[in-house]
Amino acid sequence: MAATWSRPGSVSEWDLAVELANAVADGGELPILQSPVLLDCGEVLHGDVVAEGWRFHGADIAYAEPRALAIGGPLMFGMVAAGSAAARRRARRHAEALAAPQWRPLGPLRILATDRRLLVWHEGAWASVWYQAIREFRPDLEAARLDLTFDDDPPYHLAGPWVPLLTVIVTTVLARDRGITAVGEALHVPVNG
Repeated sequence: MAATWSRPGSVSEWDLAVELANAVADGGELPILQSPVLLDCGEVLHGDVVAEGWRFHGADIAYAEPRALAIGGPLMFGMVAAGSAAARRRARRHAEALAAPQWRPLGPLRILATDRRLLVWHEGAWASVWYQAIREFRPDLEAARLDLTFDDDPPYHLAGPWVPLLTVIVTTVLARDRGITAVGEALHVPVNG
């Protein structure tokens, strides 16, 4: 594989991932691409892909407590107060359920895979996902999905046709930086029974 690498129009994303995996397995290097952004000194870009993204985290949810006005006698006041309390409890439980940690969509993400990190373009800014912070990754290549888990940050879930290529790049960099044994420990492959 050449030092620079392009995406021919007639080859599928899957075929490119397989081609890169085979080249790396045969002792080849990852491609070196020209970066569209300024990288750190000595940092090299290996991939530029797009994927749908999700993060598993909670959210701040504001809710309005229902209010009621009681007009009438003590019986009517008691019924309205009881109904109002029940409505507030339902509204609070609903808001708590919405705020609970869950997979929240990020939409389409542009991801630059370098030799040190993933640069993720989201909401008009680049975020760095450093390889050293990855504690576990779970590729599902048949479904073109990848989950990345961290110690102190919410996990990412990435999906799309370019994810197998991204998986090859991340696995290769981690194997180089941490060694094959460490990658095997971080790689969670589900056992199909």
